[in-house]
Amino acid sequence: MKKILLILVCAVFSVKGFAGDGDHYFTLNAGFLFPNTLNATLGYERELEYGNAVELFGEVGNRWRKDPVCGKVCKDVFWKGYYWDGGLLYKQRLVRYKNGLLRFRLGPQFGADKGEYFLGIEGGFEYNYIFPSGVQFSLVQKNNVNFLHGDTFRNGLLIGIKIPF
Repeated sequence: MKKILLILVCAVFSVKGFAGDGDHYFTLNAGFLFPNTLNATLGYERELEYGNAVELFGEVGNRWRKDPVCGKVCKDVFWKGYYWDGGLLYKQRLVRYKNGLLRFRLGPQFGADKGEYFLGIEGGFEYNYIFPSGVQFSLVQKNNVNFLHGDTFRNGLLIGIKIPF
């Protein structure tokens, strides 16, 4: 009787056997994109089976240019090249390491750049290092291709943190 009870208890508690499956994270990333762009991203990530994930994100950025009057980047024109956007990313796990993983990211985005609306596609790679507490350090290589306005291509690196909740 004890053996049957032990087998039933083990079967009930081992139904879900994937590490990290269903975890939820608050993500915060910041960095530089080419050409001349500062970027900050906030997001909500949910991990799926086998290390894959889905992320809903919003970001703001500023693309600065030289002022034609003073010939350099002045404080009067620095914040004139702002943009915001949001989107949904699917993250496919490529490689699993002992304390980290490498993912490919791809998804649509939409937003506005100085009053002009745009649609776009975001792609890139993401490396996450997982600490024992569950907090993750992330390094994101990001590529944006946007349509319907002049700021078509943006690519660069962001660093960030993911906090589980």
